[in-house]
Amino acid sequence: MLNASFPRVAAAWLLAALSTVQAAPRKVETFDAQAWQRLQADTRQPAAVVFTTTDCAHCPAVIEQLAAHIRRHRPTAELIAVVMDAAPGDADATLLSDSHYRPADRLFAFAGQAAALRFGVNPAWRGVTPYVGLLKPQGAPVWVTGRPSAADLAAWP
Repeated sequence: MLNASFPRVAAAWLLAALSTVQAAPRKVETFDAQAWQRLQADTRQPAAVVFTTTDCAHCPAVIEQLAAHIRRHRPTAELIAVVMDAAPGDADATLLSDSHYRPADRLFAFAGQAAALRFGVNPAWRGVTPYVGLLKPQGAPVWVTGRPSAADLAAWP
């Protein structure tokens, strides 16, 4: 005979399990010369933007770190991955199926001259990845090269 509390326990477990599931990006969006300004202007909630490349050894861990932090501490924040060495339309299916990008809410690919796009994001950035921008509504981004520290994440709204 089943315990009377079993349905409540099962429902609580299912809810907890589903709350950690994130929807993977459904399309690869274009990151062109205007994309960064649009992202900043449209930010209504905190967002973490990870600039990455398909061969970046440390980027998947940073994306996962930020995804876990968002799930635990900032569930309304958005995680965005921007792939710098793949053009939109060239390898979309491959990017969308790559487990490294699945924790992201949105996935972009560079469209245009990479150096000009990087300069448009942050003139001081020389293209090292992972490069993380912690965005807040109506505020300047906090830039981190590599894995954001606990202090970086605590200061992020």
